Amino acid sequence: MSDVPSNLRELVAPIAEQDFLQLMRRRELSLSRGAGISSYANVLNWDALRGLIEKGEYPRGLRDFRIVRESVNVPAEHWLTRSATDNRNRADIAKIEDFLAQGFSLVITPIDRFVPAFSVLCESLRSQLSERAKVGVIVTTGTAGAFKLHYDPEDLIILQVEGRKRWRFYGPPVFDPIDTMPKPPQPEQREPIFDEVLDPGDLLYVPGGNWHHCENEPNRSVHLGVFFIAPTPWHAIEALTKQLATEATLRQPLTRLETEAELAAIESEMKNYLSEKIGQLNLADFRDRWAKKRTTQ
Repeated sequence: MSDVPSNLRELVAPIAEQDFLQLMRRRELSLSRGAGISSYANVLNWDALRGLIEKGEYPRGLRDFRIVRESVNVPAEHWLTRSATDNRNRADIAKIEDFLAQGFSLVITPIDRFVPAFSVLCESLRSQLSERAKVGVIVTTGTAGAFKLHYDPEDLIILQVEGRKRWRFYGPPVFDPIDTMPKPPQPEQREPIFDEVLDPGDLLYVPGGNWHHCENEPNRSVHLGVFFIAPTPWHAIEALTKQLATEATLRQPLTRLETEAELAAIESEMKNYLSEKIGQLNLADFRDRWAKKRTTQ
């Protein structure tokens, strides 16, 4: 394996690629100790990330760059500084480090387009799996977690790069979640179903829907998250609804019609039109096109 993972096989080693694909199909939480102890720190450690921020290469937008503690975001004006050269707001590394010293976390997702090795990896994952892929990073100093108890709709590979972080999971998981579904109630926090501390080089596969909370060790922790966003039938329907917004018939105000007969005519036309469009759905084609759209959020 090269120093920098560039495909799924290298990313999950020493887990065999086919074994990992089975974990994904079964949506099975799994921990592999010491999988990338020499490689992940070579890709993006704190010094490298700090350098990106200092040079102004990151962030280009505020949606993917947060200072947060237990799901409470710090307003951007508290960690931005306006540049005297181009009058643009830029992330101020000194302010960020002050917040890190107070136990906040720096969360950047995605970051792969600014790290060539991650960009190559994500392209390979998209090509092989027909799933969208992105990489994020979380830096924490202090024992508080970045987020309260929560689940992610995406599957994740967690790669511990620096420091140690305790992961606790609570069941049962949410079945096949998607990001637009109503959030179900949190599980009752009794005994965790998984309680492990990740050390540098450890790999944790977290299927979407698994409720979890992280606690940091006292020193700085850096971990990477590789996100897998799989297409579902709902995503195909969602894409169809966006296309339907171009149809003039479907945009008529129903409260501005003069007669019930007009309403009935529109309803009949709409049902016929939707039936035709649903009949034209091709999930195999949608699946193959899904990964070609890059994930930017």
